Amino acid sequence: MKMTVIAVAAASLLSGCVVYANGNGGWGDDDLNYEKRELSLATEGLNELEIEAGAGFLEVYGEPGRTTIDVVAEIHYKDADDVELTLKPDGDEADLVSKMSSSSWGDGSPRIDLVVYMPEALALDVNDGSGSITIRNIKANVDVEDGSGSLEIANIVGNVDVDDGSGSIDIRDIDGNLEVDDGSGSMDIKDVTGKVTIDDGSGSINVKNVGGLNIIDDGSGSVSTKNVGNY
Repeated sequence: MKMTVIAVAAASLLSGCVVYANGNGGWGDDDLNYEKRELSLATEGLNELEIEAGAGFLEVYGEPGRTTIDVVAEIHYKDADDVELTLKPDGDEADLVSKMSSSSWGDGSPRIDLVVYMPEALALDVNDGSGSITIRNIKANVDVEDGSGSLEIANIVGNVDVDDGSGSIDIRDIDGNLEVDDGSGSMDIKDVTGKVTIDDGSGSINVKNVGGLNIIDDGSGSVSTKNVGNY
């Protein structure tokens, strides 16, 4: 299928923003339009990346030596006016906003799928509506508030705080403390040097190789622990 480059006026506010459209992005979204956009922001003077995302998957990767935040967004939408996608500085933070207006709800599966590359030393704060989340290789604190969808966090040097509604959780290789407040879904946690604190509604809990463990509440589901306090 022929690929066409489209100029978007709103994108001129963002450094390095490129949009490609090929009509449809797969996933059976025959009634939705598809675009790919790329955003970039220099991180000099910034300490944290804050992400506010609606529907769609989110992948975040920290990289050593990187001096920019780069975002690849695949947008599945009904009306271009429904799309809000921005990356801009706010004091010492970078704010990435990715969401659809309510007028798109109920029309197929409108969403924005995001892949984010960031300096590994920036702190990360994520507020996500729905869709899977993958976060890897961050050497700073990570905070995640997630509505629904699977969550994977790995290779973090810093404290991790997770508030999750539903969906499986897989967290490993954390050099710091971990707090998880989970509504429902299985939870697998391993290789955490600090203390792990869990408040869980339902779903199995598997914890292995952690510096300490405090389960505040476990509503329902099995609990399995191994090598707690000796890691």
